[in-house]
Amino acid sequence: MLAARRAVVRALGRLEKAAGAARHRLEAGPGGPGGDDRSVAGPGEGRYGQLWDPPADSDAMALILNTTDTEEFERTGRADAERLRAFLPQDGTALDVGCGIGRVARYLAPHCATLWSVDASPRMLELARERLREVPNVRFARCVDTDIPDVPTASVDLVYALLVLQHLEREDAFLLLEELRRVVKPGGTLFVTFPNLLSDTYLSAFLEYARRGETANPARARMYTPQEVARILPAAGFDADIEADVEIVAVCHPR
Repeated sequence: MLAARRAVVRALGRLEKAAGAARHRLEAGPGGPGGDDRSVAGPGEGRYGQLWDPPADSDAMALILNTTDTEEFERTGRADAERLRAFLPQDGTALDVGCGIGRVARYLAPHCATLWSVDASPRMLELARERLREVPNVRFARCVDTDIPDVPTASVDLVYALLVLQHLEREDAFLLLEELRRVVKPGGTLFVTFPNLLSDTYLSAFLEYARRGETANPARARMYTPQEVARILPAAGFDADIEADVEIVAVCHPR
């Protein structure tokens, strides 16, 4: 129970930090206080990558997990990788959507033939390349809005997205799910989590967002209900087993 409560605190803190960082970048703008040219999406960059631009690993850790404690960051990465191993065949290929700086990829990659680290943020990918420089079987790819053009069709055994899709507009999250359906092999697995609006924790976060006027913040979390997830995933081409607690966990297979 204590571990679950700590996870909730981390999740809410991460949402707050992500929202705050994006809000700051929107207010600063190019050339504004704290702003630079990176706050404007260039050709082919997409709308989301510009929102996640941490200067260093410690800043990225705070955005990803609401901590700058390296030991905790690594511990949770190992734990999530161990959880995901159950869905990965021997010598399988995995794809980490919203990989950040490789919190999970670092520990799952040794169990894969290939692991794709995918993120919308060029800066996150830059930091991930440095952090994972000694992991030879990791490949890197940009997700531009809802497309991952570098990853071949039906080439991945396990795709996972851990509290990532909520940072996209709902329509874009659905299109990204369709893109993940494209890359996953027949018989493969998609493991995806969402914040559960029906939990007290994320209802409180939703109310706080609403009262602070966060609707214009593109990095805000979009909460989901289990019923919504149960409708969206089949529409994107997946059969899904769904468990709902503070977070919604869906283990999916392509139809």
